[in-house]
Amino acid sequence: MTQMFAAPGRYIQGYKELERLHRHVAWFGRRFLVITTQGRLDSLKQTLSVSFDAEHTQLHYGIFTGEVTRQEIQRLTASINALECDGVIGVGGGKVLDAAKAVANQARVPLCIVPTIVSNDAPTSSLSVLYTEAGAFDDVLFYERSPDVVVVDTWIIAQAPVRLLVAGMGDALSTYFEARTCVESHRDNFLGNAGAGLKESSGGGKSTLTSMSIAELCYRVLLEDGLQARRAAEQQCVTKAFNRVVEANALMSGIGFESNGVATAHAVYCGFSELGARATMYHGEYVAFGVLVMLVLEGKSSRELDTVLRFCLSIGLPVTFEDLGLADISAHELDCVARTAADPNQTSKVEPFEVTFDEMKAALIAASDLGQLYKEGGSLLAG
Repeated sequence: MTQMFAAPGRYIQGYKELERLHRHVAWFGRRFLVITTQGRLDSLKQTLSVSFDAEHTQLHYGIFTGEVTRQEIQRLTASINALECDGVIGVGGGKVLDAAKAVANQARVPLCIVPTIVSNDAPTSSLSVLYTEAGAFDDVLFYERSPDVVVVDTWIIAQAPVRLLVAGMGDALSTYFEARTCVESHRDNFLGNAGAGLKESSGGGKSTLTSMSIAELCYRVLLEDGLQARRAAEQQCVTKAFNRVVEANALMSGIGFESNGVATAHAVYCGFSELGARATMYHGEYVAFGVLVMLVLEGKSSRELDTVLRFCLSIGLPVTFEDLGLADISAHELDCVARTAADPNQTSKVEPFEVTFDEMKAALIAASDLGQLYKEGGSLLAG
């Protein structure tokens, strides 16, 4: 049995840490390509310049156009090659970071990731999700190594919309439950796939005790600090609880999903993604609802469901179709979600039993019904 664990070379999290960015990447060289959006560049260029100006370095900027396509990656890679840069710095949300990973991998230069939101666990992972020019899912690219440096500026994270932090908690919520399923079912994690897309994947390695412990810690931090962190974010305050949740969203969840694997909660996200213009929620919001669906599908205890439902309601994660903007979900749409989520090529295949369309559809309906029960003040627990 081969076990594999992945983590970034360095993870740095701190208040206004972007002002000290150069010290963390100085070993890359003297010429850097910063990949970011125009809006983010406008807001952070002065801070970046101050960090690098006195160090006799050159910053060049590659403006990300909005979608992680093969064409966009080739355009940015051509830019870094022409400029002969020594390293890549990705600054922004998940798609910007995925593009930066792909460019650094193709150019074979060091990579620094600077997330400006923690709405998902993309910052620390060694993969990128690709899309077509039309915005549809294309493939997942796996890399030989994790980002060399990840720098999380908690002041910047605190300025972001609160809903993004909550969505990140939704993504992080799945980490423990999906890891548990993968470990108990003896399934592979995402590692060992370098050089292959998801469609060509030959499988990864098994989890480690360390990665599973991190997944458990991620869940514990969310339960203990999630509500405090949300309230701090509403005031744009960086507190100890906020700091711990940022670490859970970005580092613990990132290591936890990649080194353990994912299961039905993410398959449910893919199912809702099939609804096109009707799919208006963030990744982590769908995944959080997917956790409820997964627990119902697996027949987990009322006590565990009660804990998860109460947590979701406390911080504002969706627990019903209505919360997902689908109060009027049609029979056809529900069938579409269930069919995709139960597809044998989806991550629900890691469950220790065959996941059928009928079972998935039933779990979707039952999860939303339980969510409604709790929104009305009910409970699964007697007394």
